[in-house]
Amino acid sequence: MTSHPEPRDGEMIRTTFEAVTEELEPGVLLVRMSGEIDIASTDFAAEAIRAAVAPPARLVLIDVSAVTFCSSAGLGNLVEARNLAGQHNITLALVGVGRPVDRPLSVTGLGGQFRIFSTVTEALTQL
Repeated sequence: MTSHPEPRDGEMIRTTFEAVTEELEPGVLLVRMSGEIDIASTDFAAEAIRAAVAPPARLVLIDVSAVTFCSSAGLGNLVEARNLAGQHNITLALVGVGRPVDRPLSVTGLGGQFRIFSTVTEALTQL
């Protein structure tokens, strides 16, 4: 069992999260997310998603292979990405879905609502 100290008054709980977007070719974006997607980082994740899942993009891959934790707030980010993609007629896929993301997707039944690929290369060749 692991315990984490409770924050004292005025202390912030630090969450490690990063999102980096790369244009692989014109209209094809890769958003690499890493760390914890939770209530503390959801605004940053949403910002990265909104910037990527917008015209003139035609394909957006969200690489979650380096995500270590995905809360309900993180699932909300992925659902927002899916909804934005639908609104803008953009193909969206998740890449590198490991246990930290697969488990909440499976438990909630959301997994079937996403195209999921093991690698970026696999996604690019099949989409």
